[in-house]
Amino acid sequence: MSKNQGDDARLTKAERKEQARLEREEIQRKQSSRKRNRTVSLIVGLVLAAVVVGLLVMLGGNNDTTATGATPLPSGVTLPPPETLPGIMQTAPPWSNNVARANERLALLGLPELSETILHHHVRLWVFVDGQPVVVPAEVGFSQQLQVFSPLHTHDDTGTVHVESADPDFQPVLGQFMDVWGLYFTPTCLGDACTEGDRALRVFLDGQEYSGDPTLLPLTDQAAVVITMGTTDQLPDPMPDSFTFGTQT
Repeated sequence: MSKNQGDDARLTKAERKEQARLEREEIQRKQSSRKRNRTVSLIVGLVLAAVVVGLLVMLGGNNDTTATGATPLPSGVTLPPPETLPGIMQTAPPWSNNVARANERLALLGLPELSETILHHHVRLWVFVDGQPVVVPAEVGFSQQLQVFSPLHTHDDTGTVHVESADPDFQPVLGQFMDVWGLYFTPTCLGDACTEGDRALRVFLDGQEYSGDPTLLPLTDQAAVVITMGTTDQLPDPMPDSFTFGTQT
């Protein structure tokens, strides 16, 4: 073998060793990359699992109406911003039945038709502003003359709200009646007044202060509902706590 042939052989051997070294490094690099990817995937999976669990807990908590006092509206029903409703009253009391534009409001509220025979129950409503009782007028949401027939209405000024619905599954809330009446009512405002300091909107259900959104307070059969705007010293005493409160037996 000539000198040049020996050099070629040694060079080929060196190249093979270098190639083997590079291949080992490539294998190690791929193994490290796979380990990193597995670690990242595990972390992402744990984070996603934690997020899902958190959402389930939050959703479960939101469905607990006993804890929050709030009741979600039936599917597909929403309360419009009251200031967008025709004829809305943002004034001081006393308030009329505001029936003249009631049909315009009803067209926006999506309430079921009136029926006395399918679902029919009653709620008592009291309103106090700065410690003084305010009359809930007769014929809120109801007028033979104007052909206004809301499933939420009054016939007299005793505060008795009639729930008369053609939908047996209708679950009305206080905000819907106030929208039928056309009286500005939000979680913090009534008519022309809004919560400021101790003069605040407070709502009571069967004698207990309602802790949820008052516009979503459920109007269940024989419920006693009290809306107050004023200071704590101006709350009615005794507080109406039953449907028959204040009536002669």
